[in-house]
Formats: sequence, C-alpha cells, structure tokens
Amino acid sequence: MSVKDTLKAIESYCINSSGNPNQWSGNSGQYQWTIGRESSNDITNGVVRKYAGTDDNGDKIWVVAGSFKILSNGQILRFTGIPKKVQAVIQSITVTATVQETV
Repeated sequence: MSVKDTLKAIESYCINSSGNPNQWSGNSGQYQWTIGRESSNDITNGVVRKYAGTDDNGDKIWVVAGSFKILSNGQILRFTGIPKKVQAVIQSITVTATVQETV
C-alpha cells in the first residue's frame, strides 16, 4: 500500500460521488481536495475545501474546511469531510490491491 494507491482510491470515490476526481458530496456539503507536498517525515498532506456558494460572476466559492494527511505507507491519518467508515473502506481496498499485486 502506498500514498499513490490511497489517492487513486480517493479519486475513485470522488468520481463515483461527483464525477470529478477531486470533489465529492459529503453529509454537510460538497468538498474538494488539493494535494500539497510531502513533508520531511514522509507525510503527504493537502487542503480540503467546502463549497460555500457562488459569487456575482457565477464562479464557485470554496472555503478551507480542513486538511488531509496520508503516511508514506498509504494510511490515512486525517481527511476532513470523508467519513471514517469510507476511509476504512478505502484503506481495506488499497491493502487488498497491494496484497494482490505482491502475490
């Protein structure tokens, strides 16, 4: 399991939810995520934004809702807006995929 596998699973979840690989519909609104950078301790992080409406020009307004952190082994430490149950499913999928690749 790796960060790449976890992000791929999250993209799949987002596509199933919204049709966009970086957006999903949660219990309290629409969210989007953008990847940041890998920290010195091998944690990949990024920002999670929540849809807040549209401006006078019709452009979407996104406000910071939180963040995400994923360890180098693909374990999700935090992902604002994605329910813990969904995170657990994503983790189980990426672990299964990794095991199948090594067999």
